[in-house]
Amino acid sequence: MPRFRFQPTGPARAGLLLVMLTALTLPTLAEPPHVMNGPEPRDGVHELKLEEVWRHGGEDDDIFFGLVSSVATDPDGNLYVLDSQLAQVMVFSPDGEHLRDVGRQGSGPGEYENPNQVVMLPDGTLGVSQLFPGKLVRLSLDGTPRDNVTIDSSDGGFAVITNVRSGGGNLVIAGMEAKFDQATAHFDRHLFVRSYDLASTILHEYFAKDQVWDFSTPFTLSELDADFVWFRMAVDHQGRLVVGEPREDYAVSVYAADGTLERVFGRAYEPLRRDKAIKARFQAIMDAQLRQMPPGTQTEVADMTQTIWGIYCHPDGTYWVTTARGMYTPPQGVLTSWDVFGADGEFLRQVEARVPGKPGVDMLLLTDHGYALEITGFWDAVLSSMGATAQNEDAEAMEIICYKVLAD
Repeated sequence: MPRFRFQPTGPARAGLLLVMLTALTLPTLAEPPHVMNGPEPRDGVHELKLEEVWRHGGEDDDIFFGLVSSVATDPDGNLYVLDSQLAQVMVFSPDGEHLRDVGRQGSGPGEYENPNQVVMLPDGTLGVSQLFPGKLVRLSLDGTPRDNVTIDSSDGGFAVITNVRSGGGNLVIAGMEAKFDQATAHFDRHLFVRSYDLASTILHEYFAKDQVWDFSTPFTLSELDADFVWFRMAVDHQGRLVVGEPREDYAVSVYAADGTLERVFGRAYEPLRRDKAIKARFQAIMDAQLRQMPPGTQTEVADMTQTIWGIYCHPDGTYWVTTARGMYTPPQGVLTSWDVFGADGEFLRQVEARVPGKPGVDMLLLTDHGYALEITGFWDAVLSSMGATAQNEDAEAMEIICYKVLAD
């Protein structure tokens, strides 16, 4: 069989030589460090020492909560508590005094509909994200309206905001731009995680996923197909985006504000298979979404739960990761546990909060000013807000219990 060999001559030979010399002299771009830890932390297991400071809500309090979905703190340590069901932000002092409410339900300046997140913005104002139509309502801390951050939905579509995080001068918004084509019965979805400035300009798009849901044929709403990093993200105090990209693998990526990947870290971890109760919860969530789908739409719920359920960026530079096991199946007597990693990705310790509560039902949030907030009945309230059936038929009125962090 004939053999052919390319033999450059003249200008081609000179060009090839130049390419080869350039390749030899260009610096090799270094891969960002990937730190994979073993299953055990370097310093073992620590207890998060907590002391109750105040509580509000419940059956006997004059303050009522519908669904507390998000909390932010200002430089004085005051807590801005968003009740997405009541569409209000309640402000509490560190000792639990109800100082004021900011914003209100409506469509005018400083008002919002279906809010889902509250965040302190780079200029010291408060941001309340509106799910749909997606926008970030800005307020001074006294409630004075400011210019909003808007999400442009081109071609006659609409925008949705699912999550907002801010830190180190970087404002990151996760959401979706979508458009439904009546002629083809196609629903075009562009899922994104972007940084914005306060003038609504997109600075960088970190992640994107394009999908077309075709309703012209029988459609199955698949939990795995719809998966995205919306809720597996945080922004640290230097403005870096910290995100659990895979759904089940334990890998956390750290990106500079400009999108440069700085490192990836994680640890050995076996993904958690959903038991009957957990799977029933997500089936109820998927079934609730069917009311917005064409008749005949089916659902497909995953057997495994996502590995990373939350990332908290501590002011000391460590990253506190809530896993599925840390939320659903912590050790006896523990409400929540975290895996704590150093800034370099080393698995330093596990931290356990031994306070009364129901794992997988109650939520425990950490704040930058040394407090932990327990939101009782959180997941039951989420199900109820979606029109799904709560799993705990004897659920009590939601409470916020504020603890002072003494040591970890």
